[in-house]
Amino acid sequence: MQSLELLIITSFALVAIFAVVPVILQQIYYYQALVEMRSASAFFNLVADSLESDMGAAFAQRVINLPSLRFGSLKYSVAQMGMCGGAAVFNTTFVYESQYLSVAGMLRGVNWGKVVYAPDTPIAVRGWGTSLSMAPRVVKYGDIAVVLNITYTAAQRASGVALYYNITAPVAYNAGDCALDGVDLSGVSKVLVVPVRLELR
Repeated sequence: MQSLELLIITSFALVAIFAVVPVILQQIYYYQALVEMRSASAFFNLVADSLESDMGAAFAQRVINLPSLRFGSLKYSVAQMGMCGGAAVFNTTFVYESQYLSVAGMLRGVNWGKVVYAPDTPIAVRGWGTSLSMAPRVVKYGDIAVVLNITYTAAQRASGVALYYNITAPVAYNAGDCALDGVDLSGVSKVLVVPVRLELR
C-alpha cells in the first residue's frame, strides 16, 4: 500500500515538474531574447547614427559588426519608392524578429511614417509586436526634402559578420522631377537624394 501511495505521489510530482519546465524555459528564453533585442536595437541605432553623421560627407564608408543572434533573425526588404530625374530611388528596411518578444514604441525618432519634418530623424527604429524595425524616411527641411536612396546587396562569400556601407555625393533635383510613392512634395522646391550602398560581409 505504501509503495502504491509513493508511486502515485511520485507520478503527480513528475507531472507537476514537466508542466512547469516549459514555463520556466519560456521565461529564460524571453529574458535572453530581451537581451538580444537590446543588442539588435543598439546595432540599428549605431547604423542610423553613422549614416546620419556621414550623410553630408561624399565617399564616406564604414564597417559595422553585426550582433550575434540566436533567438531571432535579421531580415531586410528593398523596394523602389519612386523616381528622381529618371533614376530609381530605393528604400531598404531592416527587421529583427523574435517569437519571444513583445515590444512597442519608438526607439529612435518621434513619429513613424514615410514623411517627417526636421528635427525628426531620417532613420527611425520602432518596436512592434515581435519585431524591431529600422527604416529610412523622407525628411522635410522647409522647402527642401532629403531622401536616403539605400540599396542592399551581399558580398560574394559573405559570412554575415559585418555590414559595410559607402555614401556618394548627394544629388539635388527640382521637386517637379521627382515622384515618390506616398510622399506629397507640394511646397517643396528641391529634393536632395543621398545614395547609400549597404553590403553584407
